[in-house]
Amino acid sequence: MTSHIESVTMHDALNAEENKCDFPIEIISDISYILDSEGVIDYISPQISKYGLDPERMYGTPFLNYINSSDRETLASGFQKRMTENTSIDTLLRVFDQDGKEHWLKNHAEFQRGRNGKPFRIIGIMKDVTDHIAMQKELQIYRDRFDDKLKDQNADLIRSNENLKQEIDDLKEGEERIVSLSQFQQTVIENADIWLDVLNRDVEVVIWNNAAETISGYKRDEVVGSTKIWDQLYPDKEYRNEVFSTISRIIEEGLEISNLETTITRKNGEKRVVSWNYKKLLNSKGENIGTIGIGNDITIRKEAEEMRIKNFHFMQELIDAIPAPICYKDKEGIYLGCNKAFENFSGIEKEQIIGKITSELQIDIQIAESDCTDMELIETGGSRTYEKEVIYASDKKKHNVMVNKSVFTDIKGDVLGVIGVIIDITDRVRSEMILKEYAEQLERSNELKDIFTDIMRHDLLNHANVVNGFAYMLLQIEKDENKIKNLENIEDSNRKLMELIESAASFAKFETIDEINFEPIELAGMLKGAIKHFQYHANQKNIVIDFPVHGEYNALANPMIEEVFANLISNAIKYGPDNSKVIVDIINEDRNWKVTVTDFGDGIPDDEKSLIFDRFKRVDKKGVKGTGLGLAIVKRIVDLHEGDLSVEDNIVANGTVFGVTFRKA
Repeated sequence: MTSHIESVTMHDALNAEENKCDFPIEIISDISYILDSEGVIDYISPQISKYGLDPERMYGTPFLNYINSSDRETLASGFQKRMTENTSIDTLLRVFDQDGKEHWLKNHAEFQRGRNGKPFRIIGIMKDVTDHIAMQKELQIYRDRFDDKLKDQNADLIRSNENLKQEIDDLKEGEERIVSLSQFQQTVIENADIWLDVLNRDVEVVIWNNAAETISGYKRDEVVGSTKIWDQLYPDKEYRNEVFSTISRIIEEGLEISNLETTITRKNGEKRVVSWNYKKLLNSKGENIGTIGIGNDITIRKEAEEMRIKNFHFMQELIDAIPAPICYKDKEGIYLGCNKAFENFSGIEKEQIIGKITSELQIDIQIAESDCTDMELIETGGSRTYEKEVIYASDKKKHNVMVNKSVFTDIKGDVLGVIGVIIDITDRVRSEMILKEYAEQLERSNELKDIFTDIMRHDLLNHANVVNGFAYMLLQIEKDENKIKNLENIEDSNRKLMELIESAASFAKFETIDEINFEPIELAGMLKGAIKHFQYHANQKNIVIDFPVHGEYNALANPMIEEVFANLISNAIKYGPDNSKVIVDIINEDRNWKVTVTDFGDGIPDDEKSLIFDRFKRVDKKGVKGTGLGLAIVKRIVDLHEGDLSVEDNIVANGTVFGVTFRKA
């Protein structure tokens, strides 16, 4: 029992030590293993997988199962004998990989014993010596052949000195050819337009051709026999270590790598991208003595590729941002791509659309049907637009769409395919129908409004003038105070009625105007005239109209703006308190003149400022009467001038500041 516990404890301890060693063991090329006393595998390193064997499945299976049957008996007897003698064992054995190829492994094993002195595990390491064995066999063949040839040559030499002389002459000629060939190869290497360098096992530069000098900017004398070039080509330490690690592995393991891309820093600081092909360099004995690197400067190509990728990504992002479904096909009608809106329209993801034709997809076939088919469009060129009614997959509803198709070409102008854009015009079609009906109704309404305006302007105003005339006559002859007061009320109400009729007629006139003519107008003179017109009303309330303006202020406007000034000044007097003032001013605002009219009344609440320019909307002004059309007329005239209309609080005291802008002449 104690022995078993001791064995388990030791086994756990060894496992812990093995785990610590896993990393260094797994990075070497040799195969390490651990067997128990019965030859069952406790551990085998992952390098065994290069023979097609799974190390995980090998655990717990007899080690001899994986050895060539011819070598099993020798290995088994060797294990038994050395375990008894407590000595290590060195053997050669063979394994077959998954392709049936034979590999020779040089096996070295040591035996560990427990505290009781008995062996309880075998620790071994196997090194692949297949190439070495093969080389020995090949060398033996060469030796045998050489011996045979030597015998023949000796016989020939004995038989004829002339033959020897001829062979010597032939040998000299061959040497000359070799020298000539070597010089030719050197010339080719030096003058090749690709970077060629040779590195020894210490990663020192042995050969550095002209192209290497040109691409890197470093001369041969600065490079050959040193490793400092790598610090200069790869100044970033982390990146240099990464590249160095790859090159070192190529040399140490004899790897051959193609299309390894690195970014070098030239002597002048310029960055270049180089694509490398590395091959191992062997000496006459087949030993790996370094590597040959062939580099192509692909900077321009990489920049073009990156630009193409960026452009493609940008174009895809661009068409994905377009809400209208877009698709494009080649000349055979095969989909090359689409945007997200087209995916939603068709109900099919882009990956399932690309490479298909319309008949292979469950897309409303009406999209493909038009007065001019895609094939006809490719033949004739140009573009075609047509309207259809289709069903969207996203909502299963019918939509009115306008399909625009046009060919796209390459830089030579050759047609490559057709691009189609589907624009949903359902709302437009519906709006057109509504607008058509509304236009008809509006036309009838305008006719009625014109009739009503004419009635107000002529018939109603005529009667109001008659009433005004009789009221004036009666006031001149009447002596009774009560009757005089009633007649004054009649006259005042009738005057309000006449103002209302005039305002309504003016507003109706301005509402029907869409375009106006502009001419230079001197604002200061026009404002002086308006102020003079309302001076009597201001005097009635003891209001002073302040106009601190001098000089000329020419604006590009229509004479109708006089109506704007009249309304604003009239309102300022009307809503201002007695014994106050009204300020009229002109302010220079870059390309505009801004006319402001300031009163010192009660002001306008913020929540009502946006309402005062609507028709018949009035703010409570403590009994002051009005039509509610004056500011609506002001707004319409300013809109026709494409000016700005503002209403703000008087920051000096109570009251309101109205402002209008007109372009400078």
